[in-house]
Amino acid sequence: MAKALATLTLWLCIALSAFAAAADKKPPTWLQLSPEQQQVLAPLGTEWDKLSDLQRKKWLLLTKRYPKMKPVQQQRLQTQMKDWAKLTPEQRDVARANYKKLAKEPPEKREAVKKKWSEYQQQKQTVPAKAVSPAGAPPAPAAADAGKPASPVAPASITR
Repeated sequence: MAKALATLTLWLCIALSAFAAAADKKPPTWLQLSPEQQQVLAPLGTEWDKLSDLQRKKWLLLTKRYPKMKPVQQQRLQTQMKDWAKLTPEQRDVARANYKKLAKEPPEKREAVKKKWSEYQQQKQTVPAKAVSPAGAPPAPAAADAGKPASPVAPASITR
């Protein structure tokens, strides 16, 4: 009995120390990433060291799935990362808030918003940029804002 208790205690000590070491481990800096990880995460390279630990861990998990993705999925992800990297912190906050708001909506409402957004994107590709604006969107930015990237966030006209 004492031997079993000692073995259990030893096992718990080892397990807890391994858990504590893993919990303390910080995600790598940009320079510590492997060349493959840097290639996948290249659009985020200039922002990488400014990201929170949680954000870096999420992106690192994505790099593990990346090689298994179809080329179309990889290209879409790269485009989304580039668009995200261009956003200001304020625009990112708006995008996160819109995402959280949409996630709380019923599935039918989410599908309706996705459909509207797809229609807008298709219309935007076929009609000159100035002629298209999503329902309820403010007019195009003034020349002073021309250097700022536009927010790729779906229209926030979600109401209950």
